Amino acid sequence: MGRSRVQIQMIPKRHFPENTTNILMSHILARRLGINKKMVTHIQVSFGSAHALSSIKFFRHKAPLLSISPQLATQLLLYQQPFLTAHFDPRTYRLKLGPLLGILINPPPNRTAELPFGTMTRFLEECSHCGHTHGIRVAIFFPESIRLDQQRIVGWIHRKGKWTQTIIPFPDVIYNRILSRRIEQKYESKLAYLRERHQIPIFNEKFLNKWQVHQILQQDEQMKVMLPETVLLSVGMLKEMLLRYKNLYLKPTNGSLGGGIIRLILDNKKLIYQSSTPNGTITRTLSTFQETLKILKRKIGNQSYLIQQGLTLVTFQRRPVDFRVLVQKSKRGEWRITSAVGRIANTQHIVSNLARGGTLRKASDLLKELSFQHKKPTILQLKRTALEVAKGFE
Repeated sequence: MGRSRVQIQMIPKRHFPENTTNILMSHILARRLGINKKMVTHIQVSFGSAHALSSIKFFRHKAPLLSISPQLATQLLLYQQPFLTAHFDPRTYRLKLGPLLGILINPPPNRTAELPFGTMTRFLEECSHCGHTHGIRVAIFFPESIRLDQQRIVGWIHRKGKWTQTIIPFPDVIYNRILSRRIEQKYESKLAYLRERHQIPIFNEKFLNKWQVHQILQQDEQMKVMLPETVLLSVGMLKEMLLRYKNLYLKPTNGSLGGGIIRLILDNKKLIYQSSTPNGTITRTLSTFQETLKILKRKIGNQSYLIQQGLTLVTFQRRPVDFRVLVQKSKRGEWRITSAVGRIANTQHIVSNLARGGTLRKASDLLKELSFQHKKPTILQLKRTALEVAKGFE
């Protein structure tokens, strides 16, 4: 299959030599794609799930250029983008443009004209920019924007420095960034339809909350020994866990970015309650277990929470440190370490999340500075463990 990065132009119909022609391709592009110019007069063109049978003519030009008519652009729901990748399959005479990558998110509560996707806007702009660089069209969409009966999606594309709402075909692949299991369950049938009926691969097939992740890892004997004891929050389990560990973390099952985390410390029959907020940590000293329950009731309400054994972490300048290792698959489908960092907690927070003022350091550099601490891991141990977890979780 021939493949090339291609410049696409949409030009008026009058520039085409015949009324039936709606694709003009440069000779150099035809050569790169492996198209026999003498044999090919018609070609199947696709973009995402949209496709059309088109007649084609070839012309001389120094660049890998593809010109298409407005009619064909409308059929393919293809809008101006400086470059896309083109693939040609000589067996089926099919020219595929793209790929079209759809990023599925839930509508953020804090949308503005400047930040149409809330706090994710900058990240999605980076995704779109990267897509342009590699000849990939990136579109953002919400679950309710999927029109199954029309095989269309109302999405957003980033061009000329701003987000534009437009109609796109079903994507070639979907990156699922829905951050709520409740929202995902609401639209589960739509995703199943896209996956099964249209054979669209979905990366991050489903949202897994903290409890689901813990249960999965706990089934693996090798992983089980690495996990802090974790149970669902109840009055009985809270009392039992406090007597066992003296230092606990309470975490929302569906939480992220360090939000909603509570720390409880049992110290000489008094309970120290610490709650993480964007501006710092609220600390209160409580005399009775019943007083603690009242505060937790007001703070948590009906949310699902976990109780987790507090761990003794290594420290840097008296600030707790944890390590994050990014593990990704290579082109060969093998797990590889692509990043290893140490997160140093802010002095005003009980968590190390960057959203709560934490700072990042390269893991290997930070570990060298922690040489005096006996319990510190080596960089090799960190990486080996991360690979084991990835393989076990898979």
